[in-house]
Amino acid sequence: MIWLSAVSLVAGGVLAWHFKIIVLAPATFVIAAIAIIAGQMQITGIPSIILIIGIASAGAQIGYFLAMLFQHVMGATMLRSSSLSSNKTTGRPPSISGTPIS
Repeated sequence: MIWLSAVSLVAGGVLAWHFKIIVLAPATFVIAAIAIIAGQMQITGIPSIILIIGIASAGAQIGYFLAMLFQHVMGATMLRSSSLSSNKTTGRPPSISGTPIS
């Protein structure tokens, strides 16, 4: 069960880096299908298959939202640091930008 949670968290994080939130519904459906197939292969009961579906789905969604939170925090940090270190000069030479040489 721990490996399933870890893989689900990572999969959710990867989905967050590449897709919008709409991808969670099809991903949850695919996770449920894989969990049902794995449960049938292990010949486990219906309650354990439902538990596997719940853990895998929750793990993917938590991983997705943690990755989105990480992206948001890192984006805000990058914006804040670039606005503090930016100055009002351009990268062009003074003859092109029209500013006088001092």
